[in-house]
Formats: sequence, structure tokens, C-alpha cells
Amino acid sequence: MNFLQPFMFWGALAIAIPVFIHFWHQKKGKELDWAAMQWLIDKSQQQSRGFRLDDLPLLIVRCLLLLLLVFLMAQPVLEWFKKTDHSERIHLVEPSAYLADNYRFELEKAFEKGEKVYWINTPIEEIKDLSSVSGQQSSGIMYLQEVVNKINKPGAKLDIYLLNNQKIINQPKIYIPGNYTIHTAIDSSENYTHNYLDLGNGKKLFVNSAKLTASDSKSGNQPRLASTAIHSGTLSVLADYKNKAERETVQAALGALSTVYSLPFKIDEKTDNRKKYDIVLTDREIKKVSPETLYLLSGNSRNNVKTSLPNVAILEDSLRIQTSEIVTSGQLPEYLGDLLIDHFNLNEVNGTLSTQQLNAVFVHAKPLEGNVEGNLRPWLLVVFLILLILERWMALKKTIQKSYA
Repeated sequence: MNFLQPFMFWGALAIAIPVFIHFWHQKKGKELDWAAMQWLIDKSQQQSRGFRLDDLPLLIVRCLLLLLLVFLMAQPVLEWFKKTDHSERIHLVEPSAYLADNYRFELEKAFEKGEKVYWINTPIEEIKDLSSVSGQQSSGIMYLQEVVNKINKPGAKLDIYLLNNQKIINQPKIYIPGNYTIHTAIDSSENYTHNYLDLGNGKKLFVNSAKLTASDSKSGNQPRLASTAIHSGTLSVLADYKNKAERETVQAALGALSTVYSLPFKIDEKTDNRKKYDIVLTDREIKKVSPETLYLLSGNSRNNVKTSLPNVAILEDSLRIQTSEIVTSGQLPEYLGDLLIDHFNLNEVNGTLSTQQLNAVFVHAKPLEGNVEGNLRPWLLVVFLILLILERWMALKKTIQKSYA
């Protein structure tokens, strides 16, 4: 059991109040002699010192009332009914033929396992097979919050399938309780623009269908490109290594990229302080990191360099055949190509959202399984009322008994 307001337990110190009151009422007063006192019964002889037995139950009830009030204000949350071993999985799909086809394998598996699948639409409709997408009208994620609120269950995990476009960011924040995963797809039929590098001679380098592609305007297979290139012309490269074999390995990998994609590399083996490099490959220590330059550091060259920088990649081993698995397996050219794609944002498609933008739209809310407090609170209030009625009855009875004594 957890408590949302645990600091309220300081209020338990108030239990001293009824104890003090009972002690005060049991305090023996000062005796004064007065006329005809000899004809009265000495009541003081009939009283016992300290608490009387008939006062103890009332004191206990009052203490329990205070403790229960503090317990209520601390807002207890039960986790005994938390279902972690058999959590249900629910799939929410934006009505789109492209999206349904793109994630057909995952959704068919969900059908086989008996997992519930719903269209993100109103009225909420459970999907029995993907053929029903033709009868659905896509409204983006306009009804996603409504669908989540109605179908989500304690312990359920949500898989949400959406088309990645600007319509998502135009919606208010979406609060999703419990665990969830966002699956997105970019509809290639939309007129999105792709970032690209201008290689010169009419050739352009871009990512199309998840593949790095070099093409010219005459080939006719270019997607719609952005109005301005991310970079134009020669790529200035510094390959500065202490070991000659390592330098030659890196130059060979750059040569392979140049051959396949017509990348215009201009490689320096020694640092020229007058130049501004686009790519720096080295095993030497870097004194200053430029945010516009891509760095690949190997061996001990990472000293004094923040590894969290997005334009800095670090390999623990030197780039030699004897020590580097990436060189031995022949994957160095592909690895360098992936670094270029990330550094120049060639994967970004204008009109779609980045992972960071998507995460900003969806907010992880308090899981439903943590809201057992809502079911416990009414019962605690009932017990509190019963104790309060009991305390008033006992106090009234005591007053009446004193009056007729």
C-alpha cells in the first residue's frame, strides 16, 4: 500500500488531544468546606484515581476517529489487485488502408492471439478482420483520447498505430494510462519532401524507401525533394590517424562510399586549421567540437569529449583488422553511411514528425491500476461515520448518566 499524501501522517500527533482532555477531566479539584457539608455524602470517596473504566472505550473511539481521519487525508493506494502477470494487450488502429497493410503481420498475430483490436473512430468498433477498413472514414487521431478513455482497462498495454503526419501535432495532448507503444508509418503516396545532399553534376543523395539513394534528375525515380539541399558540393574530410594501416582502412571505406553513391570526398591526412571540415575521423584527442561537423572517434581519442553529443560517434577499439569487428566484417562503409544519414538528417521527411515531436504529443498518465484508492475511500468514509456516531452516542450516554447520578 502506498500513500499519495504521506506527509498527512504528521496529523497523527493530534491523538494527544483526546488523551489530554481525558486527563484534564479526571483532575481532582480542590476541596472546600462549607456549611451543612456534614449532611452530604462525600462523593470523593466514591471516585477512583486516574481513568474510570467507562471512559476508556470513549477515549479509544476518539483516538481511532483521529487516526482514521489522518489515514483518509493521506489518500491510501492499494496495489494488491495489480495484475502484472496477465496484462491484456489492446491494439488501436487509425483507419487507413496503407497503415493496415503496413502492419498487417502484427495485427494478424493479434487476431490469432485473441487480442482486441479497435479502429480509432466513433462509434468505437472492434475489428474482426482488416477488410473492414474500407468502410471506415479516417479522422486522424481526433477520437483517440475518447477511444482510450472508453476501452482502456487496469493493467492493459496499448499498441497504437498511426500515420506519421502533421495532423498529429495539431491535436491537444493525449493522456494514456499505463504502458503503451506508438507505431507509425509514413504514407509514401503523400507529397512529402525529402532532405538531400547536392553532390554536383545534377546528382543528389537522399533516403527513399529506407535506402540511401544517389540519383540524378534524368533518372526520373526521384521522390519530391526539399527546395534547398542540406549540403552542396564537396565533403571535406579529415582522416588523421597515428597508425598508417588504420588511416588506410578508413580511406578505403570512404572510397567504397564514393564509388557506390558518387560522394565527392576531399580527404586530408593532417589537420589544416584554415579549413572547416564536414567530417573528422581520428584516434587523436579533440580539443574543440564543432556542432556542424560529424566526428568518429576511435581508441583513446574520446578524452574530454561529451559522448552525449549527437554529432559525435565513438568506437572503443581502433579501426584495424586485428582489433575491430566492424572492419573485419566489412561493415565500416555501411556504418559511415548511417552516420552521414543521421548527421545530415536525411531520414527526416518534411511534413512528418520526429520521435521527439511524437513523444511530446503523448503523455503518460497515472495507470488505472493505481486508482484502487477510489474504491477504498468510500468504505473508509463509512467506517469513519460509524465511529463518529458511536462516539456521539457514548458521549451523550455519559452526560445523561452524570446528570442523574
